[in-house]
Amino acid sequence: MSARELINVIQTLKQDGEHYGARRTIHENYEWLEGFWRNKYNKSANPIDDFVKDKGKFYWGLEEIRDLAKAFASIECVGSNKEFDYTQTTEVARATMYLRYSCNLFSDEPPNCSLIKCRKHKTDKGLCLKGNANLWKKDFDTIFAFKALLYIVRQVRNNLFHGHKLTIEPIQLERDKILVHLSAQVTEILLNRLIDSGD
Repeated sequence: MSARELINVIQTLKQDGEHYGARRTIHENYEWLEGFWRNKYNKSANPIDDFVKDKGKFYWGLEEIRDLAKAFASIECVGSNKEFDYTQTTEVARATMYLRYSCNLFSDEPPNCSLIKCRKHKTDKGLCLKGNANLWKKDFDTIFAFKALLYIVRQVRNNLFHGHKLTIEPIQLERDKILVHLSAQVTEILLNRLIDSGD
């Protein structure tokens, strides 16, 4: 990417104040959450998992968290900055399938993967299958449901701030706006309800 292309991307993103604000929100909130996790679970190899074990039942009990999980479960799996053309990882695909098929988020039938507008290169990997939900966790458990949601949000954050995802291609940008907006809302709830969760 040339300097001119970079400046064009930045200017385009800044023109949409709501999206730019959501990008900043998820960046700052996740940074604060990571600091909290590291301090609270300072001897842990994976503090996000300790947070899930410690607070998962509380947060999954919040309707607004389950609504956001449902929104993630209703759309194409989040891709990875480590994969070619942001193809989803096995982990994120399984987490999404778990939310979609194993968490009772939908009063009717859950979304049919074949009807969700996934890009062809993603569906070719064969990850968007109901059977993959069982590979995340066999039985419904609120802790694992919350973990699935957090792993998806973490991937969105990593794509933006580790993968330096900068795109203004219209279709991808509109998708990015949805993912960033949902993720920002999740991190806002995590922080705003942290004291209520027992801390």
